[in-house]
Amino acid sequence: MGVIKGVLKEELENSLDMLKRYQEEVAKIKGCLIRKKIGKNCYYYLARRQGKKVRFIYKGPISDEIKKAYAKQRQTLNKYKKLLSHVKKQIKFLRRALRGKETV
Repeated sequence: MGVIKGVLKEELENSLDMLKRYQEEVAKIKGCLIRKKIGKNCYYYLARRQGKKVRFIYKGPISDEIKKAYAKQRQTLNKYKKLLSHVKKQIKFLRRALRGKETV
């Protein structure tokens, strides 16, 4: 049983490292582009979280190139959020497995 526990502990350490790296990558992403339609006009804002509040910064007219860059950034953010969710579930499972009672 000691070998299995060792493998589980090692996997838990790896998962914690991955969690830390994913959180750092998510922190690097500084907001996303939001389009608000007011009347017949479209306005673009950069939505950023500052503490617990979300701030909207007016960006003005946006080129298609910038829109694509923000769309790619949004996809990256969604990917990392999905990976974070998976790693958190894995950590929860590993901690429960390591806490369990041993039988001989």
